[in-house]
Amino acid sequence: MKRVFLYALGLSTILMACLSQKQPEADFPTAMLPHVKEEYAKRFEKGRILYELNCAACHTTKKGRKKVVPDFKPEQLRGYALRVANAQHESQMPDSLVSEEDLGIIMTFLSYKKKNVTP
Repeated sequence: MKRVFLYALGLSTILMACLSQKQPEADFPTAMLPHVKEEYAKRFEKGRILYELNCAACHTTKKGRKKVVPDFKPEQLRGYALRVANAQHESQMPDSLVSEEDLGIIMTFLSYKKKNVTP
């Protein structure tokens, strides 16, 4: 009985640690109209998921237990230029894996995510 309790406690601790990982938050302009913000929030969330599936393995770093999505400069987030700016992108991100539409949605996520706080 004691072993089952310890197993359950350990499992719940691991589960809580996984669930407590904060996802990047959006930082939309204050002047953005509410209905526009609502649509961009949906696009932002879809972009976050696409980023996790297609980009995070190479671009996300870890600081302790926290995952850090890099802050890209606006000029780094320019459509086709993003795909060809890095030679690895051309081979690892062909249109057949990441469509232009998906790339645009990922760029929405990267453009509007809150910037990382640097000490």
